[in-house]
Amino acid sequence: MGSSENKKKSKIHLLNIALCNMAELPKQMIKYATPAALFFIALGTALFAANKTSNNFSIEFEFMTTTLITNGFFVFAEFMIASLILDILIRKAK
Repeated sequence: MGSSENKKKSKIHLLNIALCNMAELPKQMIKYATPAALFFIALGTALFAANKTSNNFSIEFEFMTTTLITNGFFVFAEFMIASLILDILIRKAK
């Protein structure tokens, strides 16, 4: 069990080193896109729960909140992929 914990710690350590060595622009993209995407996911989840527990349930509102949650995940994934690709391109340009 100790070796699996060491492997997990080493993977986290490698990820930390990789993120610290990124160029400035991709770091800024991750820094500002992550809270924005999490805000949309949290907002959609709160509105979804409020709609489910209210007396006047609306199927259109449920569709809108699930779309908001899904799009929050998509925005997060797109910004992460774009920042990683941009970091690779910046490193190759140097």
